[in-house]
Amino acid sequence: MADDKPNCRLYLQVPAPLPAKLEAQLAQAMANTSAACVLLCHDDQPSEDSHADRLIDLVQGAGLACLIDNDLALAERLGADGVHIPADTDLYARARGLLGESANIGVGCGPDRDQAMRLAEMGADYVAFGPEGKDIDAIDQCAELIAWWSEIFVVPCVAWNVDDPEQAARFAALGADFVAPSQAIWQDDRAAQLIADIDSAIGCVRSAA
Repeated sequence: MADDKPNCRLYLQVPAPLPAKLEAQLAQAMANTSAACVLLCHDDQPSEDSHADRLIDLVQGAGLACLIDNDLALAERLGADGVHIPADTDLYARARGLLGESANIGVGCGPDRDQAMRLAEMGADYVAFGPEGKDIDAIDQCAELIAWWSEIFVVPCVAWNVDDPEQAARFAALGADFVAPSQAIWQDDRAAQLIADIDSAIGCVRSAA
């Protein structure tokens, strides 16, 4: 049941390589919010190992888990805490085989209930649900999915790509274990403040629980 679950916390997605200004904002966000995890996301051209290694050290040094977006080899090579991968059972099996039972392996499921259940049964450490679009119907569908999951399953769920504090609070109140603002939030000069606002919104849900 949702009431038995831990308090909702932030899950930060950051682009890699990360410019110095954004790295400073990330450090600020990690120090001043409830963030539990940071996901390093790279574009079509992978970041250099040395840069990713430094970011992993920064995140882990702050006491947070550091995951790599869909790059099993890089996560294994640099000692990241795990990976975030698409909802694919074969890919999950490969990730678990390479990274081991102690790795944190989460899967992005969009609105797909069947894949989420299947991967949770296989041992995924979390499933991530996100609205397919920004219209009210898509957001409502995602909210219903999070509420349904929270009532039935023990495996944590992440509300994915949520940049609006009100939506974040809604998903947290429905039982999301984590709220993940999108990478795009870092393109705003007020990124640190926007992240703090989202953290404050889910914090109010924690306080009211």
